[in-house]
Amino acid sequence: MIPRRVVARSLQPSKLISLYSPCLRQHRSISTETSPGSSNPAAPKGPLIVDFDEQVKLAASEPSRSSIIPQTRPQASGRPLTKLEEYQRLKASKHASDLIGGVLEDHYKPHELITNPPSPRDITLELLLASGAHLGHATALWNPGNQRFIFGIRQGIHLISLDVIAAHLRRAAKVVHGVSKNGGIIIFVGTRDGQERAVVEAAKRAKGYHVTERWVPGTITNKDQLLSEQKVRILNYLDQEIRLTEQEKLELKQKLAGENGDIHRIQVEDTAQVPFGYGAIRPDLVVCLNPLENKTMLQECAQYRIPTIGIIDTDVDPTCVTYPIPANDDSLRCVQLIVGVLGRAGQEGRLARYEEETNRAEELKRRQKRLEETERTLEEATTTNQVYKDAEQAASESRQRELERESLISNR
Repeated sequence: MIPRRVVARSLQPSKLISLYSPCLRQHRSISTETSPGSSNPAAPKGPLIVDFDEQVKLAASEPSRSSIIPQTRPQASGRPLTKLEEYQRLKASKHASDLIGGVLEDHYKPHELITNPPSPRDITLELLLASGAHLGHATALWNPGNQRFIFGIRQGIHLISLDVIAAHLRRAAKVVHGVSKNGGIIIFVGTRDGQERAVVEAAKRAKGYHVTERWVPGTITNKDQLLSEQKVRILNYLDQEIRLTEQEKLELKQKLAGENGDIHRIQVEDTAQVPFGYGAIRPDLVVCLNPLENKTMLQECAQYRIPTIGIIDTDVDPTCVTYPIPANDDSLRCVQLIVGVLGRAGQEGRLARYEEETNRAEELKRRQKRLEETERTLEEATTTNQVYKDAEQAASESRQRELERESLISNR
């Protein structure tokens, strides 16, 4: 009798086959094949045709999982581990220790230069190097005024010293901090492609203003004509518009109406307004990110002695701005880093001003309260003294009347 071969799936040998092998033997029957060489043409060939007896033998000879993956401790027999077992043991321990250990994070995160820029005290040479701030232009395009900023030459390109960049950036940040702390007006100017978002975010942090398009000539020198229709706001120490009370509105209406005017026909805004013809206000500081494209603006600022801060590359004249920052003005990451640091400095100065003014207002309230308490105490003391004087005077008058009465009685 020819044993019947059955079609099975090409699965890995398993020990469960040994449990089902007696049942499989009972289902064997006489084969319908006429000769050993003939076979069913529809039956698949190749590795899909497997004998169950062979699978049982393979399952018995299959190595266990414990022999493939060594134990963390040596076996009880005390035999030394092989090279393979030592390697697998080291790999398993490394995998276990990686899950419980610390993870090193990237030091440079360019996506946070706009959303969360560093503070001026957090500026490092590694941060400037990662942003490409040290890369200048070709040596043929250099300006001799930048010689003190250049560290060296590599492949025909000037390299700016990172120490010089950090020092000038900290100085510019200190200037922005001081202007913002004193309540000055700061304008951030960046007219190149890709600088708009960083400029707007820096202006928001410093509560300043921004220019991201072409600078209109005459904005500073001819401000009364170009900015005559712009509203001039009056702000308090918290950068909020001053609101008028009802009494102040009534007094302003009476002043505008005159003696014979009708105050009900005059409309007054809720906020304080500057006098008519006051004109536009010039900025106290201008931060320029691309001085080559804004020479007209820098000339207007120099004419009215407005301090300026600018990013000076190796091909730019450093004397065109008041506080130069030697750096790569063509790198967007470098520009975002510098304007982010300056915006953060303006924010810190603004918050310092808020804190000082709040403390000053609280101190004035405390002094006013102490003055009122002192006046109240003096008034109470004066009232008490007057009561004592009136009581003494009444007592003396009473004694005088008694003496007079006694003298009249004695004369009788």
